[in-house]
Amino acid sequence: MKIGIISNSDYFIPLAGILAAQRAQVSLFYSPSPDTFINQKVKTFVQQLRIPFTEEKDRKKDLYEWINEHRFNVCFMIGYSYLIKLDRIRNAPTQLFNIHFGPLPTFRGPIPVFWQLKAGKKEIGLAIHIVNEKFDKGRIVWLKQIPNLPHYNFSSVIQLFSQLCIEGVFAILQKLLDGTPLLEIDRKDTVLSYHKRPVLKDVSIDWEKMTAGEICNLVRACNPWNKGAITFFNNREVKIMDARIAHIPVKDSTELPGTILEVDDKFLVTCCDKKILEISMLYYQDAYYPAYQLNKLGFSKGNRFGKFH
Repeated sequence: MKIGIISNSDYFIPLAGILAAQRAQVSLFYSPSPDTFINQKVKTFVQQLRIPFTEEKDRKKDLYEWINEHRFNVCFMIGYSYLIKLDRIRNAPTQLFNIHFGPLPTFRGPIPVFWQLKAGKKEIGLAIHIVNEKFDKGRIVWLKQIPNLPHYNFSSVIQLFSQLCIEGVFAILQKLLDGTPLLEIDRKDTVLSYHKRPVLKDVSIDWEKMTAGEICNLVRACNPWNKGAITFFNNREVKIMDARIAHIPVKDSTELPGTILEVDDKFLVTCCDKKILEISMLYYQDAYYPAYQLNKLGFSKGNRFGKFH
């Protein structure tokens, strides 16, 4: 069986590694990332495993020529940003699947892991669907949901999903080899939702409205790609990289949300739901600072985080 992988990130590496280790006929079509480090990582990986590699140079034609030339039995997309025009590969025998890091039909869109973590869902998930003429709307043939554990952040979930999708790919490959029909997973009772790429307000803390739990969820969703959730201190941008709810009583319920309560051994901030946030790491003035150093940078008891004025 000839297997193609289409990607624009390094998310495909665990899957391609397993397929290559099992001596599958696997080839990679790669649309370069804006991150040059990721591009070098991908090229080093395919060279080491001797995986046939095609780099996209012309988005309008290269992918279609690659699929039509190689005539794969099956292709898996994992992180490709563009909608494929299926009429341009209709003469190829290829079955095309998309690996989506969200539990479709919810969390459609380009960065579903961010939105799942920000929403604080009890379970997070990923799906594989048959590619059709619309983004993330083909028939779902595999779905996996797992508990959303407190230590997960954006990067760790991406790495985890890159591993978990292997289970779905092998389940699909086995059915194709056996000639068994791929049954659609019924998700008709699930609310369809689409989430765009995050903008500034999506990664910023609103101390007046966001609970301590919501802030912790946002911090995890922004770590490490955005270096944390954005707030402001003395009109300077600050990013909270790690925070948790401190299980201690609020001594003064009149303190406004975002007020620093302690900045010595612990860095404590009050929230709008009268819970206390314990912050352990900030990104401030292009540097990373642990909580025990923040009192030397001008953060002091009674100061308040907030919006830019």
